[in-house]
Amino acid sequence: MTTRKELLAIKRLVLLFLLLVIALVPLQASGMPRANYEPIHRIDTQRKIVALTFDDGPDPVYTPLILETLHQYGVPATFFVLGSQVDKYPKVIQWIKKAGHEIGNHGYFHHDLNKLTEQEIYDDIKRSEQSILRTTGLLTQYYRPPGGVMSPNVMNAVQTSGYDIIHWSVDPRDWSLRRTASVIANSVKKHVTFGDIILFHDGGLNQKQTLKALRELIIDLRQKGYKFVTVSQLLDNGKVKK
Repeated sequence: MTTRKELLAIKRLVLLFLLLVIALVPLQASGMPRANYEPIHRIDTQRKIVALTFDDGPDPVYTPLILETLHQYGVPATFFVLGSQVDKYPKVIQWIKKAGHEIGNHGYFHHDLNKLTEQEIYDDIKRSEQSILRTTGLLTQYYRPPGGVMSPNVMNAVQTSGYDIIHWSVDPRDWSLRRTASVIANSVKKHVTFGDIILFHDGGLNQKQTLKALRELIIDLRQKGYKFVTVSQLLDNGKVKK
């Protein structure tokens, strides 16, 4: 039988729990993140593996050319696509899927997320999710916020929508019109190491240089013993670095 002393102790624990819950409510209401929810940048591993990722597509011209290059060298990749582009170019994203590459969510529009509310960010993620699902039959697992923005609103919206946030550890800034293929490739070669996630763009303004850099980079890293994997495969091979 439970003693009076034990009942009092239980009541105190319940009261303490309620006080903690009440204390947390203002933090959420004020836009603070609900938990320690951070993006994944890379993994710790002793294996020579890296993940190539492409943002802002599908593009009707350059995504197919990038797919042909990846097929030529037998390289898998992860494409973080915009829902608006998926709706415009459904055959291209179907090609990405058919080629065996991984597809991630990059939102519907390439918004400045700093200017959106938590609800607007959530709606944008879900709208893109539905476009991808409707076109490919795939329910995406990973989300990459445009510009890599990580505000409390973004973290809360992504957590509510059930995604893992994937950032990157190597960014050659291939979107810049000032950067040639050689500069882009050398930037990656200089900084890449085991377990990295490399950021490229198949949509944007400088894809011609990205395409040239990609060929050079694949050959160079292969000669150095690197293996290319998707983001999912990368995460299965080491400790996540946030």
